[in-house]
Order: sequence, then structure tokens, then C-alpha cells
Amino acid sequence: MIFNSEYLIEKLKHKHGDLEVTSEDELLKLMSSGKIPDKDLISAFTDIRLKLGEHMKLDDVLFLFGNGASIYAGSKDTHDFCLANYTQKAQYREIGDTLEKIKTLGIEEQLNALITIQTFYNITGDQLENSVSALIDEIKKDLICEFVNSVDYQKLSLHNMFLLKLRAFSCLPRTQIFTPNYDLAFEYTLDQLSIEYCDGFSGFVNRQFDSRTLAGNGRTKLIKIHGSVNWVLDAEKIKELQPRFSNGKVEIADTQPILIYPTSGKLYQTYATPYSELMRHMLNKMETGNNVITVLGYRYGDEHINEILYKALENPNNIFYFFGYGSIENCTFLANIRELTESMPNVNLIFGKVLASFDTFVKYILPATLEKTDEEKALEMLQKVLVKHE
Repeated sequence: MIFNSEYLIEKLKHKHGDLEVTSEDELLKLMSSGKIPDKDLISAFTDIRLKLGEHMKLDDVLFLFGNGASIYAGSKDTHDFCLANYTQKAQYREIGDTLEKIKTLGIEEQLNALITIQTFYNITGDQLENSVSALIDEIKKDLICEFVNSVDYQKLSLHNMFLLKLRAFSCLPRTQIFTPNYDLAFEYTLDQLSIEYCDGFSGFVNRQFDSRTLAGNGRTKLIKIHGSVNWVLDAEKIKELQPRFSNGKVEIADTQPILIYPTSGKLYQTYATPYSELMRHMLNKMETGNNVITVLGYRYGDEHINEILYKALENPNNIFYFFGYGSIENCTFLANIRELTESMPNVNLIFGKVLASFDTFVKYILPATLEKTDEEKALEMLQKVLVKHE
């Protein structure tokens, strides 16, 4: 099935016959103004919520969350990265002409170009390699400091509500959360709620990666498929550092984290430990069993992740909820999913700035009870969490 903004507008018009909304942008403004009561929004999403609630009774409940799940808490979108911020610095003036030529590209294309230039200078013995190498290192550091670590950990109300709903639904032991995000939003909230979880590391003083911890059921699993800001390489072993938090910000030791950065080389990095084990676990989980798989806040731009999703689609026992925030026409993966909805009743596509936001999903779509979703219970939980985090 396909759900879009027109679906929501029609539902709301049943409650408000005088509702003058014809576009998604108008709907966004109306919702942000608070003129549509939460109870009406919860009621408008009843059909999707009931449908998802039934499917969450399957063997396993799997989520894939991208950066769109953290933006509300302050995480910056890498699409806002600006190479021009570096072109005026004295140490990069000698490669200024090169930077001017690639400054309009996206962050991944820019890093790819810089790595290619770095390799060329290395082969030719050009001293400019030092400047390019320094710039690459600075960009990677800024991506962590200015984008990932911009999350305000005191404002994770939606993560809190998300986990509270899963706990009320009694599905936490069957839940696995996969994410390419580097931030610690889920770890922070899981700890706050005293929810035991497994992330692939074992130990207390020296937490080291051990793929054996991913086996078995009974605990929520958090799988960071692109690494995390608190992963470091120590004596050729991947270790997980204990982070500290101050005034809502994470404090990490001044070491370079083990991450898969947004470059064309990220596919090859997934072949190395621990990423190969994490990706293999994700593939095995989605290829087998009876799962409900929800994908949200993800741009469908990582081919190695998309390949796993395509393989998961071959499992007829899976039920899918693909959320797309942007235009489907600009996303090959979602365009393919739209075609599949015509022949595969187990595939659902929900798209648009309203329906595919993490805010809408957590507040109005995700169910909170094992029974057929009671709108009053859903509203009660929404109000309880919002009041708690005001």
C-alpha cells in the first residue's frame, strides 16, 4: 500500500470539514501552528497504526534509522556541509583553485575528489599532498565535532517515546535497531530507561567487539553498521569507550573514532571487522524468519545497505514499511519500491515531509498496545512524554 500527504489530508477533512489544505507545505504549517489537536492526528493515523500493530506481533521487529531520526535533536544534515569554509584558510590557499572547482559537489563527492587528488600528489611526489591530507583530516574531524556531536542529549524526547512505546507493546526483546548514525542517541536513551541491550561489544573495563554477543534473543539489539563516535582502534582491536555527557553534549577522548566516512571507499570498509560481522548479522536477520522491517530517516543512498534491503524483499515472510522523506522521483530505490507495491502486498510505502518524519512516526503511527490500538491510550502516552520533556 502507498500512503502520502493526500491520504492524511483526506482523513483530517473527515474531522474538520472546513479544513482548507491543498498541499503538503500548507499541512506542515497548520500542524506546526498547533491548530490541529493531537487527538485528531492520532485518529487520522489509526489505519496505518493498526496495520503496523498487527505486524509488530511477528517474530522480530526490525528498524533501520538514518540521520533523519536525529535531526530533531540537533544533529546536522551533511548536505549542509560547506567546503567554502576552508577555502579562505591560509594553510589551504595553495590548493584554493582546486577547492573552488569541487566546492559545489556533495560531501561524498568532495571527499572522493580530495582523496583522488591526494593519491595523485602522492604518486607524483608533489608537496601539495600535505595540504590535501591535512584538509581531509580536518573535514573528518569537523564532521564529528560540528555535525554528529551537535546532538543535544537533553532533548531526546522522541527517542524516549519510541522506546517507551516498544516497551508498552512488549516487543523490546524482539527488537533490533540498525543504524548508520554515528551519534549516541539510542545508547543514551536506552540507558536512561534502564533497558538492557546488546551492541556487539563485551566486557566492562575494556569493552571489545565480539560478534558472538549478537547471537541469541532476549535483549534489544543496537547495530551501528557504520561505527560510532566512541569506537576506537587500540592494539589492533576495536574497543568501545565510555562517553561522558555535560550540559547535553557528549564528551569523547581526543582520539580518532573508527567510522565509515561518507566516501566511495565505504563499501570496501564494510568488508573489514567489525563492519563485515555487523552487515552479515543484518543480512542474516532480514533474509530469514518472519520480520516487520521499518526504514525511516534514511536517504537510500548507500548501495551496500540497499543491497541488503533488496535481499530482504526476497523473503516473502517479511512485512516492510519504507518511509521516504524526499521526492520519490529523485530516488531510484524508492521508485523501485513504488512499483513493487503493485504486486507485493507485504510492501508499504509512506512518503512526504509530514508522514515520513521521525516526529510523525513516533507520535502518531507507532502503536503502544498489544491490543487493537486505543486512540485514548495513544494520546495519553503522547501527552505524558511531551509533558515530561517540556
